[in-house]
Amino acid sequence: MRKMIVGALLLGAVGIHAQTDKASIETSKAIITDSLYLRGRDPFYFQLYLGGNKSANENLPWTEFSKYPWSTGFFFAVGREFNRLWGWRAALRINRNKSRNVQECESPEVWAWSSTSLFADATFDISDAFRKNKIRQKTPKFNLKAFAGIGGAYTYDFDQVPLSYTHPYSRSSRLVPAVRLGLNASLRLSDRWRVGAELSQTMFADKFNGVAYDNPMDGRTNFKVGLTFLIVKKKKPRAKPIVRKVKLKECPPLPLMMPDPEADKTRVIQGHAFLDFPVNETVIYPDYRKNPDELAKIHKSIDSAMFDKAVVVTRISLHGYASPESPYSNNTRLAKGRTEALKDYLVRRYNFEAGIFKASYTPEDWGNLRGFLTDIGVRRVKGDFWYDNKSFVEMPEIPDFVLENRSELLRIIGRNIDPDVKNELLKKVADGEPYRWLLEYVYPGLRHTDYIIEYKIRPFSVEKGRKLIYSHPEGMSLEEMYNVAMSYDEGSDNWVDALLIAVNQYPNDQTANFNAACASVMTHRLSDAKKYLSKAGDSANARYVADVIKAMEGSVHWKVERNKVILYEGEPQMEDSEE
Repeated sequence: MRKMIVGALLLGAVGIHAQTDKASIETSKAIITDSLYLRGRDPFYFQLYLGGNKSANENLPWTEFSKYPWSTGFFFAVGREFNRLWGWRAALRINRNKSRNVQECESPEVWAWSSTSLFADATFDISDAFRKNKIRQKTPKFNLKAFAGIGGAYTYDFDQVPLSYTHPYSRSSRLVPAVRLGLNASLRLSDRWRVGAELSQTMFADKFNGVAYDNPMDGRTNFKVGLTFLIVKKKKPRAKPIVRKVKLKECPPLPLMMPDPEADKTRVIQGHAFLDFPVNETVIYPDYRKNPDELAKIHKSIDSAMFDKAVVVTRISLHGYASPESPYSNNTRLAKGRTEALKDYLVRRYNFEAGIFKASYTPEDWGNLRGFLTDIGVRRVKGDFWYDNKSFVEMPEIPDFVLENRSELLRIIGRNIDPDVKNELLKKVADGEPYRWLLEYVYPGLRHTDYIIEYKIRPFSVEKGRKLIYSHPEGMSLEEMYNVAMSYDEGSDNWVDALLIAVNQYPNDQTANFNAACASVMTHRLSDAKKYLSKAGDSANARYVADVIKAMEGSVHWKVERNKVILYEGEPQMEDSEE
């Protein structure tokens, strides 16, 4: 055929799906149900379709389609769906074909022959592809599928072929390969029956129609209507309810999530030291004023980082600040010198390599002075603190002469002028009363050194982790804590402890929160479980744990099937059984 004929609109049909949720049983009457419908799948079905086909050989163009001769045929098929979209079908087709292969139908003569073909089809449910992916509660009335298949055809019954054509042809019966595609549409009549229509295009190898030249393929357009019967089980209700709106007492197994491994276990400790120095000096005296407490705080931070031989301190950053009451040049000397003094002190005490230190300084901490006046009444230097230990200086209530002049003080601090001139201007506001109060109660907090300790930790074994998870959880990765939990019996105190310590150490990690939620559910701490689950993301597992919580609270209808909780809406439903 020089131009093949495919044309035509489809009214295709695959029969009606008798679907009813196995657990949603009407108590007043027996119904048809199949659990396949709960997943949107067609059950096993039979089809019988009758109809006609139009065909022409390679000499006729598609524009002559209306003049092609009609013939009849039928097919019998069986099929089923693998899932809500894809399925299979086997079809036995018997057709009586009429052909004419005279160019542009210049001759009214036709000749007939028969074919019996067997096809294996793959089906795609177009209707379900456009429906929301939800459990079907009712069988849809209309269904549309596409299909494509391969097979073979046996052609025969050429005895009455007229010998009136120009080109030679063969009357021999043959077995030839074939392919086809099409659409099938159906309309539901009842729970078991559908009526439908199918349009398909079949292509045969060109070895039997009497003309063996030009195109190697020959086409047949088939249109058929028929019925589909579905094999489903008939059920009737029992009096025993299986879905209850009561509290679930036994928690089913819950799916814990394995955390991702931590490739580089790097940790950071940050702090602030308010060391006291004699006037204009840069030497640290450990016993001077509040220095014992401040140095003890630094020691505690470093000792916390070096809790195990597996820890290697990689960097210590120091940044010193001075208050702005002295000349800027002197403050520069003090900020730099006092930062270097703290560095030298730590090198001597811990035998650190000098190369791991990074020292920097800011001569005058105008930024935190501005921060105090901006958020007046709040002790702050960096972030949300003024002194780490408030017992050092109990700041009195902010006096009115500071509050009344706050705008002027902030305006001067914000000016881009020489720092020494700026400090002199502050002294003149309201005859110096605000300045003298700030100098006594606020400026001491501007003399500080911020430190950042960075360290790396080698991985720990489960045995070592069992000890460290209680003493130094900050040194463990989330994966190591999970492995410690899994080394205990599920539901044991140590198992629960490990998962809850993990979420306390990693409070914003979704995996840690999910596992802590599971541990809380299994120990019936539902309020804690909901708190953790709110930070565990929106995965399918998280939604399932939320369903389990609802069932344990007794706020929904539920049942347990195959160790899994299933929720239902509406009134309690009844168990079903076969008739």
